[in-house]
Amino acid sequence: MVTLALGISAHAQQTTAAAGKKDRGVRILLNGLYNPTGISFTDTTTFESYLEEARTTTSYEGGKGFVFEAGAIVGIWKNLGVMGSLELYQTDFDGAFEQSLPHPLYFERPRTVSGDSAGLEYSEKAVHVDAVFSRESGKLVFDVFGGPSFFFASAEILDSVETTSEYPFDEATVRSTSTRTFDENPIGFNAGGALTFKLTDVIGIAFEARYSYAAIKISLEGLSDIELDAGGFRVGGGLRLSF
Repeated sequence: MVTLALGISAHAQQTTAAAGKKDRGVRILLNGLYNPTGISFTDTTTFESYLEEARTTTSYEGGKGFVFEAGAIVGIWKNLGVMGSLELYQTDFDGAFEQSLPHPLYFERPRTVSGDSAGLEYSEKAVHVDAVFSRESGKLVFDVFGGPSFFFASAEILDSVETTSEYPFDEATVRSTSTRTFDENPIGFNAGGALTFKLTDVIGIAFEARYSYAAIKISLEGLSDIELDAGGFRVGGGLRLSF
């Protein structure tokens, strides 16, 4: 009986140690996600022309697209772990502008031109550093995570609109437009969850949803403050590799 009890105790200790080792495992994640929220913001430029104020207002829309994510989850203790991942997102969006131009011969008789600036570029990298709670049930693994996010964003915007007009100068037409690019690195947050189905002890397929956010506010000479949001809602899936 004593021998049997010792054997059971030793087996239980080995099982506990193996479980602890499993809890401290590493899972590599590779995801393809979709951003359905896109980009939406407005900027206004003012300048003096013929002793009056000229104004250009541009509205930007678009930017929905594919997001690639790679990272890892490291178990620390029981169901708790840490997660680090890098998101790469690059897309394009369009701008529609309207410009009010003073008349060169008469006060308070502005002329209006409008147009589009298509195919503007937006790129965003995000580093997420999260705490993770994981729960395993059979072949399913549930993860809930959240933490700070570090964004590196770059956006192309309309810089100037060149116009031309002829006597009697009652109308103007757009001759050309130019753009400029700004970079900003805001800090925000993220939260989300994932469900993984284990095909084998090493390979699994996962569904993931995450919301991340950081506020971007840019002050450029000659422009009103530009405000837009980095991050957004991402949904998709990918592979999990467990070691």
